[in-house]
Amino acid sequence: MVEELQPALPGGWDPALLAPIAEVNQYLLEALRATAMASDRPRLPRLLTLLREDWTRLDRAALERLAACPYLLLDVGFSQPGRWERLAEGVMDAPAASGYFEGAGAVALLRRALMLGWHLARSNRIGARLVCGMSAAVAERLGSSRLQDLELLAERSAAALAPRWEQQPRVWQQLLRAACLGQPRQLRAVQLRGLQLLAAACAPCGAEAGWC
Repeated sequence: MVEELQPALPGGWDPALLAPIAEVNQYLLEALRATAMASDRPRLPRLLTLLREDWTRLDRAALERLAACPYLLLDVGFSQPGRWERLAEGVMDAPAASGYFEGAGAVALLRRALMLGWHLARSNRIGARLVCGMSAAVAERLGSSRLQDLELLAERSAAALAPRWEQQPRVWQQLLRAACLGQPRQLRAVQLRGLQLLAAACAPCGAEAGWC
């Protein structure tokens, strides 16, 4: 799957990064599927409520196909410079919980995503844009952050994590169904549309493209 995406983006992909991207995505997807399938949750977050049947159909093979998407499916706020201003000032308030993740698992997920983003911000700005949807301003601030700041941020902000495009359930519906069908061309087409959304989100105007 990743190999099929590479020719359309010459110079953009670093093969050494594909494994950690898939690792973070798989951790994310496993947590979301487990939450969607939990019978003891009276209220599920919006994306899981709307697409619960799709999440429960996501078997191991489909989950791994979707995790192999060559960009992060987790929203860490890399396209929003305002969320990183206070980090640069040494102030990190705990944001409101999203309801998707909690506990040590959420901290581990955010820590992995932050470390990947930090590495890209320092070594591969093109990769940071493609993989994380990271704006230039965020890359500058994140790349100059101390590791201890990222550790503290992971502990304080993990509960606020949410899937990317949480307010666009159609994006996830198409991703989930393409992964379950196991048709590489269809999944590739959906992933390429996701790249368009990532590019729009970290554009200078901050406008997000529509989902076609």
